[in-house]
Amino acid sequence: MKKTLVILAAFLLTVGAASAQSSDLATADRAARTGQGRGNLTPEQRADMQTQRLTKELSLTADQSTQVRTIALAENQEMQALRTKFASADSRQGAGQEMKVIRDKYDAQLKAVLTADQLTKFNQMRDEQLDKRKEKMQGGGMKKKAKA
Repeated sequence: MKKTLVILAAFLLTVGAASAQSSDLATADRAARTGQGRGNLTPEQRADMQTQRLTKELSLTADQSTQVRTIALAENQEMQALRTKFASADSRQGAGQEMKVIRDKYDAQLKAVLTADQLTKFNQMRDEQLDKRKEKMQGGGMKKKAKA
């Protein structure tokens, strides 16, 4: 009887541990799909994601896709350095202005790669993203987190 209980307990522990691991993986996968946890991505991973999204949305050629990845990688490396710089600083004032300079430089380089139609669609996509962000902030989603 004791042997059966020990075997049953060992089996339940094994199944429980496997279940917990698959649950953690599912949560991590869900967070990646919903955009949560992006702060942990490397500049290379971010550049790959941006390139894949823009290649799909703008129907980029292989040459354009390569150029966009190079531009995106440089931008993400600069942004990462900026985040590191301001993470250790007492104040984040000035970070927004420096990020805008980096984004503007990226946009200028991107304009040289994209066709007129692709650029129009890119600008529409960016405007939609900004609108979503503004709606989120007005809804109190980000404000509530910041106050807490």
